[in-house]
Amino acid sequence: RSVLSPQDIQGGSENHLAPTTYNWSFGIQRDIGWGMVFDVAYVANTYKHGFNGAVEDLNAVPPFTTWTPQGGTNPRFVDPTSSTGALFSTNLIRSMVKFKGVGAVPMFTNNGTSSYNSLQVQLNRRVGKQITWSANYTWSKFLDNIEGGNEFAGGEGNGYTHPELRALDRSYSGNDIRHRLIGSSVYELPIGKGRRVNIPNPVLNAVAGGWSLGTIAEFFTGAPWGAIEQTNLTNTFAGSPRPNLSCNPEISSSRSRAEYLNQWFNTSCFSAPAVGVFGNAARTVGFGPGQINLDVSVNKRWDIKDRYGLLFRSDFYNLPNRANFTVPNAVRGRGDFGRITSTRGTGRQIQFSLRFEF
Repeated sequence: RSVLSPQDIQGGSENHLAPTTYNWSFGIQRDIGWGMVFDVAYVANTYKHGFNGAVEDLNAVPPFTTWTPQGGTNPRFVDPTSSTGALFSTNLIRSMVKFKGVGAVPMFTNNGTSSYNSLQVQLNRRVGKQITWSANYTWSKFLDNIEGGNEFAGGEGNGYTHPELRALDRSYSGNDIRHRLIGSSVYELPIGKGRRVNIPNPVLNAVAGGWSLGTIAEFFTGAPWGAIEQTNLTNTFAGSPRPNLSCNPEISSSRSRAEYLNQWFNTSCFSAPAVGVFGNAARTVGFGPGQINLDVSVNKRWDIKDRYGLLFRSDFYNLPNRANFTVPNAVRGRGDFGRITSTRGTGRQIQFSLRFEF
């Protein structure tokens, strides 16, 4: 970990503060006729003193500027506070840390903050006892300065670059899904005994009557992604450094899906910072591909006298067998930089079940 190879230690935050969440919302609900109810709401929350998803090294070297002699192999560190431009050689780097005589001081600090704002719209309709459907749309924006371990997407472990540069870490959260639309419905086919298409014959009714169809469709836009450098040249023993960003990496031209997967963004917009310099790219700089999913269920129920019932259920998950891709690989310096090589979820799955009710 360092030239002097001191022992790493662990510790707890000296000024620990309990995480705090503030939630507020405002909504309106109205019956608009035809069996439909319309809801619109503003939902928001803020979060303070949250724990970081990544362990910070509180004993990281302060972000000094660097200078490398022409043809030299060992960078020298220039103290920016020195009026004489004093230089430091690499074997004295660890003498600049906060806690002398020890190595890394990994710690889960609680200086994380986040803010979430959303417009949520819902429309529900129920027609008699045969059909029920609902549609939900959410338009939201989620910002934070921490990277959680269970985020939907986010960066490549780029939750922070240096403990003293946390102000540069606030960006779109890995859970920032800007647009989400979910629709669901349950339809009882009007075929069977006592229904619109009456089947008085008990044998025929047992085969053709009592069926229902359920669907859940989900559409949402892509999650954010962020880039990091494969090689850490900051010489501070801190977190994952980010590259320099010189242009908008989004590629907007019309291309095939295969071309998008092979190069999701313009990789030439990213470049390596100089030795000892932190890149100017934000924690998240773009958005990955959107997701589409359709689940369908087909059910059949047999009533056995008044107390018993038999339910057959067939569920089709991801019925179109559509591949939903994750965010692109974003480690600059690796061969797969800018490419999408993995999917989210599974392919089509079919499940059958039979349940006896009493």
